[in-house]
Amino acid sequence: MHRIRMFSVLWLLFGLLAGCSKDTSSPEMDTMGGEAQNQSLAKKFQDDDAGARYQVILENLSPATAPGASQPFSPPVLVTHRPPLRLFKLNSYASDELRNVAEDANNQPLLDLLNQSRTVYQVVAGSNVILPGGSETFTISAGRGRHKLYLVAMLVNTNDGFTGVDKLNLPKRGRTVVYLRAYDAGTERNTELASDIPGPCCGSHFVRVPTHRRIGYHAGILGIGDLDAATYGWDEPVAKLTITRMDN
Repeated sequence: MHRIRMFSVLWLLFGLLAGCSKDTSSPEMDTMGGEAQNQSLAKKFQDDDAGARYQVILENLSPATAPGASQPFSPPVLVTHRPPLRLFKLNSYASDELRNVAEDANNQPLLDLLNQSRTVYQVVAGSNVILPGGSETFTISAGRGRHKLYLVAMLVNTNDGFTGVDKLNLPKRGRTVVYLRAYDAGTERNTELASDIPGPCCGSHFVRVPTHRRIGYHAGILGIGDLDAATYGWDEPVAKLTITRMDN
Protein backbone atom coordinates (compact mmCIF):
# COMPACT_ATOMS: atom_id res chain seq x y z
CA MET A 1 0.00 0.00 0.00
CA HIS A 2 2.81 2.42 0.82
CA ARG A 3 4.39 1.64 -2.55
CA ILE A 4 1.20 2.90 -4.27
CA ARG A 5 1.13 6.02 -2.10
CA MET A 6 4.78 6.74 -2.80
CA PHE A 7 4.33 6.52 -6.54
CA SER A 8 1.11 8.53 -6.58
CA VAL A 9 3.02 11.41 -4.95
CA LEU A 10 6.04 10.99 -7.19
CA TRP A 11 4.14 10.89 -10.45
CA LEU A 12 1.76 13.64 -9.36
CA LEU A 13 4.85 15.82 -9.35
CA PHE A 14 5.82 14.53 -12.77
CA GLY A 15 2.28 15.09 -13.98
CA LEU A 16 2.79 18.81 -13.52
CA LEU A 17 5.38 18.63 -16.25
CA ALA A 18 4.56 18.63 -19.95
CA GLY A 19 5.43 14.92 -20.26
CA CYS A 20 6.73 13.06 -23.25
CA SER A 21 7.62 15.34 -26.25
CA LYS A 22 36.04 1.61 -11.87
CA ASP A 23 34.61 1.58 -8.61
CA THR A 24 31.91 3.76 -7.15
CA SER A 25 33.90 4.23 -3.97
CA SER A 26 36.25 6.49 -5.97
CA PRO A 27 33.97 9.07 -7.63
CA GLU A 28 35.27 11.95 -9.69
CA MET A 29 36.33 14.94 -7.60
CA ASP A 30 36.68 18.62 -8.40
CA THR A 31 40.03 20.38 -8.66
CA MET A 32 39.97 21.51 -5.03
CA GLY A 33 41.98 18.43 -4.08
CA GLY A 34 38.80 17.19 -2.43
CA GLU A 35 39.56 13.49 -2.80
CA ALA A 36 42.96 13.52 -1.07
CA GLN A 37 41.76 15.95 1.58
CA ASN A 38 38.55 14.04 2.14
CA GLN A 39 40.30 10.69 2.55
CA SER A 40 42.98 12.01 4.90
CA LEU A 41 40.56 13.93 7.11
CA ALA A 42 38.18 11.01 7.44
CA LYS A 43 40.76 8.36 8.36
CA LYS A 44 40.16 8.71 12.09
CA PHE A 45 37.05 10.08 13.73
CA GLN A 46 37.56 10.85 17.41
CA ASP A 47 34.96 10.69 20.18
CA ASP A 48 33.83 14.25 19.54
CA ASP A 49 32.74 13.25 16.03
CA ALA A 50 29.71 11.38 17.33
CA GLY A 51 26.66 13.14 15.95
CA ALA A 52 28.58 15.27 13.42
CA ARG A 53 26.11 17.08 11.15
CA TYR A 54 26.46 17.64 7.42
CA GLN A 55 24.71 19.66 4.76
CA VAL A 56 24.46 17.70 1.52
CA ILE A 57 23.44 19.47 -1.70
CA LEU A 58 22.60 17.30 -4.72
CA GLU A 59 22.51 19.19 -8.04
CA ASN A 60 21.07 17.77 -11.24
CA LEU A 61 23.45 18.70 -14.07
CA SER A 62 21.43 17.14 -16.88
CA PRO A 63 20.15 19.74 -19.39
CA ALA A 64 16.65 21.21 -19.12
CA THR A 65 15.87 20.47 -22.76
CA ALA A 66 12.08 20.31 -22.31
CA PRO A 67 9.49 19.95 -19.54
CA GLY A 68 10.00 16.50 -18.02
CA ALA A 69 13.40 16.13 -19.73
CA SER A 70 16.16 15.28 -19.93
CA GLN A 71 16.70 13.34 -16.69
CA PRO A 72 14.82 14.29 -13.52
CA PHE A 73 16.20 12.51 -10.46
CA SER A 74 13.87 10.51 -8.26
CA PRO A 75 13.78 11.47 -4.57
CA PRO A 76 17.17 10.22 -3.38
CA VAL A 77 18.07 7.97 -0.46
CA LEU A 78 21.01 9.08 1.71
CA VAL A 79 22.58 7.06 4.50
CA THR A 80 25.59 7.36 6.78
CA HIS A 81 27.17 4.08 7.78
CA ARG A 82 30.34 2.26 8.73
CA PRO A 83 32.71 0.75 6.12
CA PRO A 84 31.48 -2.87 5.81
CA LEU A 85 28.24 -1.75 4.14
CA ARG A 86 28.38 -1.73 0.31
CA LEU A 87 25.15 -1.03 -1.52
CA PHE A 88 26.50 -0.79 -5.04
CA LYS A 89 29.83 -1.37 -6.69
CA LEU A 90 31.04 -1.05 -10.27
CA ASN A 91 31.32 -4.45 -12.01
CA SER A 92 29.21 -6.17 -9.35
CA TYR A 93 25.60 -7.32 -9.64
CA ALA A 94 22.89 -5.02 -8.32
CA SER A 95 20.93 -6.06 -5.26
CA ASP A 96 17.17 -6.35 -5.52
CA GLU A 97 16.89 -3.18 -3.39
CA LEU A 98 19.03 -1.22 -5.84
CA ARG A 99 17.13 -2.70 -8.77
CA ASN A 100 13.87 -1.31 -7.39
CA VAL A 101 15.36 2.18 -7.19
CA ALA A 102 17.10 2.05 -10.58
CA GLU A 103 14.13 0.63 -12.49
CA ASP A 104 11.12 2.27 -10.85
CA ALA A 105 12.29 4.88 -8.31
CA ASN A 106 10.88 2.54 -5.66
CA ASN A 107 12.85 3.40 -2.51
CA GLN A 108 10.87 1.35 -0.01
CA PRO A 109 12.77 -1.99 -0.18
CA LEU A 110 16.08 -0.12 0.22
CA LEU A 111 14.75 1.94 3.12
CA ASP A 112 13.50 -1.22 4.83
CA LEU A 113 16.94 -2.82 4.45
CA LEU A 114 18.83 0.21 5.74
CA ASN A 115 16.54 0.80 8.71
CA GLN A 116 17.25 -2.75 9.89
CA SER A 117 21.03 -2.56 9.48
CA ARG A 118 23.32 -2.19 12.49
CA THR A 119 25.99 -0.57 10.29
CA VAL A 120 23.76 2.45 9.62
CA TYR A 121 23.88 5.71 11.59
CA GLN A 122 21.11 7.69 9.86
CA VAL A 123 18.85 7.29 6.83
CA VAL A 124 17.37 10.31 5.03
CA ALA A 125 14.73 9.81 2.33
CA GLY A 126 14.16 12.64 -0.12
CA SER A 127 10.59 13.71 -0.81
CA ASN A 128 11.04 15.78 -3.99
CA VAL A 129 11.92 15.08 -7.59
CA ILE A 130 15.08 16.99 -8.56
CA LEU A 131 14.57 18.49 -12.00
CA PRO A 132 17.35 19.19 -14.53
CA GLY A 133 19.21 22.30 -13.42
CA GLY A 134 17.69 22.05 -9.96
CA SER A 135 19.03 20.96 -6.58
CA GLU A 136 17.90 19.68 -3.21
CA THR A 137 19.53 20.26 0.19
CA PHE A 138 19.60 17.64 2.93
CA THR A 139 20.93 17.46 6.48
CA ILE A 140 22.37 14.19 7.75
CA SER A 141 24.40 13.13 10.78
CA ALA A 142 27.33 10.74 11.10
CA GLY A 143 28.78 9.08 14.17
CA ARG A 144 32.16 7.81 15.26
CA GLY A 145 32.97 4.81 13.09
CA ARG A 146 29.96 5.54 10.87
CA HIS A 147 31.38 8.26 8.65
CA LYS A 148 30.68 6.94 5.15
CA LEU A 149 27.99 8.36 2.89
CA TYR A 150 25.84 6.42 0.45
CA LEU A 151 23.39 8.12 -1.94
CA VAL A 152 21.30 6.82 -4.83
CA ALA A 153 18.64 8.31 -7.13
CA MET A 154 17.11 7.09 -10.38
CA LEU A 155 17.45 8.87 -13.72
CA VAL A 156 13.76 8.46 -14.35
CA ASN A 157 13.70 8.68 -18.15
CA THR A 158 15.83 5.53 -18.44
CA ASN A 159 15.21 1.82 -18.08
CA ASP A 160 17.53 1.27 -15.10
CA GLY A 161 19.85 4.26 -14.87
CA PHE A 162 20.86 5.81 -11.56
CA THR A 163 23.42 8.11 -10.00
CA GLY A 164 24.99 8.15 -6.57
CA VAL A 165 27.98 7.40 -4.38
CA ASP A 166 28.89 4.39 -2.28
CA LYS A 167 31.26 4.30 0.70
CA LEU A 168 32.24 7.98 0.34
CA ASN A 169 34.35 9.44 3.16
CA LEU A 170 32.71 12.42 4.80
CA PRO A 171 34.98 15.41 5.53
CA LYS A 172 36.08 15.86 9.13
CA ARG A 173 35.87 19.61 8.60
CA GLY A 174 35.12 22.05 5.82
CA ARG A 175 33.65 21.08 2.48
CA THR A 176 34.17 18.56 -0.28
CA VAL A 177 32.68 18.53 -3.77
CA VAL A 178 32.09 15.35 -5.76
CA TYR A 179 30.95 15.03 -9.37
CA LEU A 180 28.79 11.99 -10.04
CA ARG A 181 28.41 9.81 -13.10
CA ALA A 182 25.35 7.92 -14.29
CA TYR A 183 25.34 4.15 -13.81
CA ASP A 184 23.47 1.31 -15.46
CA ALA A 185 22.15 -1.18 -12.89
CA GLY A 186 22.35 -4.01 -15.43
CA THR A 187 18.96 -5.39 -14.37
CA GLU A 188 16.87 -4.27 -17.36
CA ARG A 189 17.56 -3.99 -21.08
CA ASN A 190 17.97 -0.42 -22.29
CA THR A 191 15.12 -0.60 -24.76
CA GLU A 192 14.44 3.17 -24.57
CA LEU A 193 10.79 2.29 -25.24
CA ALA A 194 7.94 4.26 -23.70
CA SER A 195 6.33 0.97 -22.66
CA ASP A 196 9.25 0.17 -20.33
CA ILE A 197 10.22 3.48 -18.67
CA PRO A 198 8.52 5.06 -15.62
CA GLY A 199 9.55 8.72 -16.08
CA PRO A 200 7.41 11.63 -17.28
CA CYS A 201 8.30 10.72 -20.87
CA CYS A 202 6.54 7.39 -20.61
CA GLY A 203 4.71 6.59 -17.35
CA SER A 204 5.25 2.82 -17.48
CA HIS A 205 5.74 1.75 -13.85
CA PHE A 206 6.84 -1.74 -12.81
CA VAL A 207 7.21 -2.92 -16.40
CA ARG A 208 10.43 -4.92 -16.86
CA VAL A 209 12.52 -6.28 -19.70
CA PRO A 210 14.92 -8.05 -17.36
CA THR A 211 18.55 -8.84 -17.96
CA HIS A 212 21.41 -9.95 -15.71
CA ARG A 213 24.49 -7.83 -16.22
CA ARG A 214 26.92 -6.16 -13.87
CA ILE A 215 26.69 -2.51 -12.82
CA GLY A 216 28.53 -0.28 -15.28
CA TYR A 217 28.71 3.28 -16.48
CA HIS A 218 25.60 4.28 -18.40
CA ALA A 219 25.99 4.67 -22.15
CA GLY A 220 23.36 7.42 -22.23
CA ILE A 221 20.29 7.70 -24.43
CA LEU A 222 21.22 6.32 -27.86
CA GLY A 223 17.98 7.01 -29.74
CA ILE A 224 17.28 3.31 -30.38
CA GLY A 225 13.70 3.40 -29.11
CA ASP A 226 11.11 6.08 -28.48
CA LEU A 227 13.39 8.59 -26.74
CA ASP A 228 15.15 11.31 -28.69
CA ALA A 229 18.79 11.49 -27.62
CA ALA A 230 18.89 15.28 -27.99
CA THR A 231 15.95 15.67 -25.62
CA TYR A 232 16.61 12.95 -23.06
CA GLY A 233 20.39 12.58 -23.23
CA TRP A 234 22.99 14.11 -20.94
CA ASP A 235 26.71 14.74 -20.64
CA GLU A 236 28.84 13.45 -17.81
CA PRO A 237 29.01 14.25 -14.99
CA VAL A 238 25.27 14.08 -14.46
CA ALA A 239 25.27 15.39 -10.87
CA LYS A 240 27.23 17.44 -8.37
CA LEU A 241 27.38 16.68 -4.67
CA THR A 242 28.52 19.34 -2.18
CA ILE A 243 29.07 18.16 1.40
CA THR A 244 29.74 20.62 4.22
CA ARG A 245 30.52 19.82 7.86
CA MET A 246 28.11 22.02 9.81
CA ASP A 247 29.53 21.82 13.33
CA ASN A 248 33.31 22.28 12.96
